[in-house]
Amino acid sequence: MQTTVAPTPHVRWRGLAITIASLLAIGVATLLPEPGQSMRQHSCLVCGSFGGVDAFLNVLLFIPLGIGLALFGIAGRRALLAVCALSVVIETTQFLVIPGRDSTVGDVVTNTIGGALGFALVRYSLVLLRPSPRIATIITICWCATWLSIQAISSYGLAPSLPESQYYGQIARAIGNLAVFEGRVISASADDVAIPNWDLSDSRPIRRALLNGAPVVAMVVAAGPTQGIAPIVRVADAEQREIVVLAQAQENLLFGIRTGADALRLRSPMFALRNAFPSDVGHGSIASNVLTLSGRYSAGGVTMSAQTARTTKHRREPVTTSLGWTLVLPFNWAIEGTRAELVVSCIWTAAWLIPFGYWAGRVAPDSRATGIVGHWTIGLFVLLTVAIGFLLIPRLFGLSAASASEWVCGLAGLFVGWALATRATERSESDQARSSIAARRVVITGQREG
Repeated sequence: MQTTVAPTPHVRWRGLAITIASLLAIGVATLLPEPGQSMRQHSCLVCGSFGGVDAFLNVLLFIPLGIGLALFGIAGRRALLAVCALSVVIETTQFLVIPGRDSTVGDVVTNTIGGALGFALVRYSLVLLRPSPRIATIITICWCATWLSIQAISSYGLAPSLPESQYYGQIARAIGNLAVFEGRVISASADDVAIPNWDLSDSRPIRRALLNGAPVVAMVVAAGPTQGIAPIVRVADAEQREIVVLAQAQENLLFGIRTGADALRLRSPMFALRNAFPSDVGHGSIASNVLTLSGRYSAGGVTMSAQTARTTKHRREPVTTSLGWTLVLPFNWAIEGTRAELVVSCIWTAAWLIPFGYWAGRVAPDSRATGIVGHWTIGLFVLLTVAIGFLLIPRLFGLSAASASEWVCGLAGLFVGWALATRATERSESDQARSSIAARRVVITGQREG
């Protein structure tokens, strides 16, 4: 049985370089101190408010290490033990020495899974890159289910999800390490429900209003840019879970509402309206510094506005599954609708569909055997799957259907995958033809010599 996957010395050197680079990246990502206190619970598998994010990033971080060990020629069992041992050492060091780091059993498990996944990608690379039609069919169906699951998780994570519990209003409060809003809040409400600076006697009306897309409105007197995020109006529940918030970050207005991401322990989306607050607060009258701020989540999109006596700033951001990348970031990100975000969303969408297009293209590599009907059947299956992921699943969770740009990016990913599969098939057929010609030459030469 083959226990290594390093056939030549130059591949081993590549594996060594990848392993060293991966170890350096892991050291920087895991062994530097962080502000804050470590959690007390260490035996959990998915820990903390962002446990889902940590699990995803842990797997992603250790995949290159598994790839490097596989290319270097380490046997599978030894590679798995090495990754697990390294993870145990890291978590122990975090627990004993490094302040602000969370050391958990879940990190060891997800780190090891990441290393094992990276090793398997190399170990079975020939099967994945040059599968037989039968294996390609199985992989295509599995990836179809994976992509639809990603779309469902993204849709759930981006859709509002408000618990039925006791709600508390918080007006310009000092909360944790957040900045304090230095201005004055004149009034705050959600639809016709006033938001007080204490507990709500009945939380059901405001919960209903938010789920029905009612705006959260605050009339404030601005006091200049803030140094960090300063909550203006915030509603939380008895477990200190944030339900909805309007906040100021420098000169920008932030709006966020609790979504399914909290239940998945991912990062809830936050939306920003740039330059909503005046920068020259000290040069005008109090009346000129009065703003009416609002934020709402309705009809699969977020609408924000900031109105003064002179100007009105307004923005609407459709919420689609292409924003799923914001749920797994290791840091807070306010969605502003910039071109850079559009590019990242396009890459996110296309990256998930490139493998789908590749393996679908490998299902029937021989056009002479399958004919036009076979290729049309595969193509229709792929397009139907994409339509379900882009149209049906988001609608089920109340999100906007995929935009034209998302369709373009998704179809581009499918085309790139299909083109790579076609090229790989042609190369394989060319190699087989050369091998057949060489074999015939050997046979003819042998017959002549005989």
